[in-house]
Amino acid sequence: MHFVLPSSWFTFFAAFAINLLSYGGGLGYGWSSPALPKLSGHVDPENNPLSTPTTIHEESWIASLLSLGAVISPFMTEVSAEKIGRKYTLLIFALPMILGNFIIIFASEVWHFYTARFLIGLTEGCIFATIPVYASEISEPKNRGTIGAIMLLFISLGHFTSSIIGPSVTIATFSIISLAPCILFLVLFGLLVPESPYYFVLAGKNQEAQRSLKQLRRKDDIEEELNEIIRAVKEFKDSQISNVWVELFMRKYNFIAFVLALTLMVLQQFSGLIYIVDYTQKIFDVARTPFKGNVSVMFVTSVQVISIALSTYIIDKINRKTLLVISLMLIACSQVVLGLFFYFQHRGHAAVEYITWLPIVCLMLFMVSFQLGTCPISYNYPSEILDPTVKTLGNTLVMSLGLLGEFGIATLFPMLAEHIGFFVPFWIFGLVSFVAVFFVVFWLPETKGKSFLEIQNVLRNKL
Repeated sequence: MHFVLPSSWFTFFAAFAINLLSYGGGLGYGWSSPALPKLSGHVDPENNPLSTPTTIHEESWIASLLSLGAVISPFMTEVSAEKIGRKYTLLIFALPMILGNFIIIFASEVWHFYTARFLIGLTEGCIFATIPVYASEISEPKNRGTIGAIMLLFISLGHFTSSIIGPSVTIATFSIISLAPCILFLVLFGLLVPESPYYFVLAGKNQEAQRSLKQLRRKDDIEEELNEIIRAVKEFKDSQISNVWVELFMRKYNFIAFVLALTLMVLQQFSGLIYIVDYTQKIFDVARTPFKGNVSVMFVTSVQVISIALSTYIIDKINRKTLLVISLMLIACSQVVLGLFFYFQHRGHAAVEYITWLPIVCLMLFMVSFQLGTCPISYNYPSEILDPTVKTLGNTLVMSLGLLGEFGIATLFPMLAEHIGFFVPFWIFGLVSFVAVFFVVFWLPETKGKSFLEIQNVLRNKL
């Protein structure tokens, strides 16, 4: 009995190779939770690479500069991906993450960490802006959803890995480990995986597109698919307009669709994910949970991985609005309850000592709710609602402005917690999530199972 690989195996290998960079991105996002307590001297002070422990102000900048880098790079990668291709763009923008990790290995001053985190953020922005484009262009209709979901899965696996390894090793050692997926990405993706066939057709290189498709599909009979790509690219070029900025902001439907997509993304950011990701260990340390802070973090990140894996099956089986409302309501409840816990702890209520397990439950509920609904829908929604003529620009703006909100949260909210009360950020996140429920119910059109024309008609009826 011979085992025969499916014809799509190399497409999945390509998705695995490209998302090694996403795995490195997940390590970068998860870095703050185990690293900041060490830099502040609260954990393992004898191995702090800094001569003086960091202040809360310095911690907030170290955490947030990654988001600032991620705000900037999508605009650069959008131009680069059209000029030199998706593959070379990803290979070039992997270098800032590698350089950032090298800087952290030898860092001894706070500004070294500022610089490194900003550089890693440049790569993070490229991951979110370019990998979904490449993944959609190499996939087939039968596996597009699965291949598209691999990015978030690998990011969450990187975050999970950081929660396991990060607390047990020095900051320099963790950065050495973080280099491994980036270097493996350069080798496997750079040497073995082809450029997107769509890019080759866009560049007028149909023979190269043919070779790329044959390599991806592992078969010679690819003429029908190649002709479909050529037709799609021709339709795209025919529909191109001279000034996409004018089309996005001056045409009423396009502007309304953009505002809806952007509002959903901003509300998603203000549900509190980046604050929780950056300060998970600190949250549990302050709460004095029954387990050590790093052990509690492992519970939360493991739930995150499982939830993302489940989301690939759930998202196309339940209406988007229904899933969003359930997700946001659970997020709001978990954040409000967590805020109440820290409020009563702040007021010195003795009963809090008997429910120190509650923050673990709240953050596990938050992660399940966020990853099963709010996260995947908010990232997919712009591509579902924006007109093809403005989709690239609209997606880039939605992503970058959303990351700008993330930067603001990561910078300001730690100081808010320090100077006003540790409970305050959670109540703000809970309030915003409740507001988001009303936005979804009354303003957001349902997109599941609808064509773009049907979505347009629903929106026009709302205008």
